[in-house]
Amino acid sequence: MLMRFSISNFMSFGHQTDENGKVIPTEYYLYAGCSEQHRERVMSYKERKVVKFSSIYGANASGKTNLIQAIDTGKKILLNTMDGADYHDKYCKNNAINAKQPTLFEYEFTIGDKCFAYGFTVNLENNFVLSEWLYELNADNEEVIFERVVKNNQYYFDERRFSQQENREQFHFFIKDANRIYTTLLLHEIKRRKMEEDDFVLFNQIFDWFKVKLTIVYPETEIGASYFLFDTDNESLVNILQYLDTGITDYRMREINEAAFKEYFPNEDIANQILRKLDKSSTNEIKSVLNLGKALFELDYTETGKKRIAKLMFRHGMDENQYEYGEESDGTQRLIDLLDVFLNDDKDKVFIIDELDRSLHPQMTIKFVETFLKISEGKSTQLIITTHESNLMDLKILRRDEIWFAEKERDNTTSLYTLEKFKIRYDKAVAKDYLAGRYGAVPVFKDFEYIWGRNKE
Repeated sequence: MLMRFSISNFMSFGHQTDENGKVIPTEYYLYAGCSEQHRERVMSYKERKVVKFSSIYGANASGKTNLIQAIDTGKKILLNTMDGADYHDKYCKNNAINAKQPTLFEYEFTIGDKCFAYGFTVNLENNFVLSEWLYELNADNEEVIFERVVKNNQYYFDERRFSQQENREQFHFFIKDANRIYTTLLLHEIKRRKMEEDDFVLFNQIFDWFKVKLTIVYPETEIGASYFLFDTDNESLVNILQYLDTGITDYRMREINEAAFKEYFPNEDIANQILRKLDKSSTNEIKSVLNLGKALFELDYTETGKKRIAKLMFRHGMDENQYEYGEESDGTQRLIDLLDVFLNDDKDKVFIIDELDRSLHPQMTIKFVETFLKISEGKSTQLIITTHESNLMDLKILRRDEIWFAEKERDNTTSLYTLEKFKIRYDKAVAKDYLAGRYGAVPVFKDFEYIWGRNKE
């Protein structure tokens, strides 16, 4: 689970330092506050109390999506390095000097019952890694696993974590190599070199947490892992679709031949290129998803040389016809894209969804969150959303510490704060007060006559 994310000098998140020059980042955290409501939704990790749901509100252009992009960008830098990336204009532009200042990303998260803090600083203008660190967080202290500063090849790591001298020497080499490359992170280098020894298991687990456990979904994100839920008869999947009132009562994977597949393309050459690419990838059994907007296909190629093309079809009640993915409503397609939130079996999975309410009825947005909270009972799955749906802002549904606000300041930077700081009563009409501007993070419009008035001089 994600416990805290800290960011500095990225898009609308500014660069601030204290009197000693230490960076003061903007923090977004999921640590539980003082609320006594819905205590069953609070997970415990070494005396750290963490909530499994969080919603972020704010006016348009307040920085909600920038927060999601910050979490995502840090993930991409780790997984893909900065080599060839184009982040040069992602620093906070409210001050020209920020182009030369470091950008900080730091994540606090759990793997099993252990807690870690992993972070790094980079210069986005030059695509350079500046520093990197990894700590294990205990109940009352933090243990340094490694720290490194690229400049002057400075580094430290806890040699006690390595049982073999050969691996200690290897780790020295990895850090020096990462410091030499400038564009890569140490965890990426360890993963790239496929170090399988027990001494390197932790580093691979942390890399895989970012790659596998941290899932970020934007409004334009095409269907991903949810599609593979349809690969077999899945009663839970059908039950969820019915429960959410999509009208879908069943589904099937209809196999089609290559000729029928090519009819979905304006140019047969494009279809042939896809099929040839599938053939070239056939050294191992593979399974891929192709979204053509109108239809969703599963393309399989097994080691035996058998090629399979299947199209996802839906049935609605007693209707004799079957319908393609693209024939469903935008709201139903959005729900299908997000089914993995409910039906995944992974531990420590974190779903971050930008604009959950896009294409969804207001009541559907609320039902989606309520369904997640029910299904995730006893599980370490976590859901973080940005939304404008104020009806969800109900203390009968959510805890105070599950409601966050993004506010644009006068200097065009974003500040983040939680409803917990207002210490309001549990019977308070939060949504009404929010729309009235009591908590901030709402649009402030100019007077119409002032802007458009006929008598303005």
